[in-house]
Amino acid sequence: MDRRRSRRELLTGWLDALRGAGEVVRRPGRPDPVTALRPPGALVPDQRFQDTCTGCGDCVGVCPVTAIVMLDLDDGRTLPAIIPSLKACVLCDSLPCIAACPEGALADPGGTAKVRLGIARVDPRRCVTFSGQACDRCLRACPYPHQAIMMIGGRPLVSPSSCTGCGLCEHACPEDPPTIVVVAERALVPGLRIPKSEMLGG
Repeated sequence: MDRRRSRRELLTGWLDALRGAGEVVRRPGRPDPVTALRPPGALVPDQRFQDTCTGCGDCVGVCPVTAIVMLDLDDGRTLPAIIPSLKACVLCDSLPCIAACPEGALADPGGTAKVRLGIARVDPRRCVTFSGQACDRCLRACPYPHQAIMMIGGRPLVSPSSCTGCGLCEHACPEDPPTIVVVAERALVPGLRIPKSEMLGG
């Protein structure tokens, strides 16, 4: 359903993009478990997911696009993760990763539109649209175009209320490293979906 955004939300989106430009996560040479995304339906708060997930890897085996990988943590555990710059989540209709989880660490959020892996953030200093060049790769890759990502004045604007954080936009970005990246949901302020580092003045 196409919902019109208020001018206030559009302005807020641009200000958030400018304020958070320095927080953009760069394409990892080696996957970073700190910034990696949790699989769809990961329990919140994140500690619940970590306490419940046994690292069995069952979600990895059923992912049809092999977007879920196992990452080693510093404490010796291994947890499933998604690295959008390498392979993004395609938001399968049936969400087989959730159904495959034997421990309940992944729970059905109520459909793919309600999946919240994180939120995409645009770096206006590097995105070519901010220098007048035409590009809409992120919009075309988005599973919810004109809702999760809109083009305003030829520039991408991410809607905090609709972005699933699937990472398809990040994966589609032609720049290296991508100029639109997903900040993991656990790094956001609940409800506001703003990076915690920005709220702390970082």
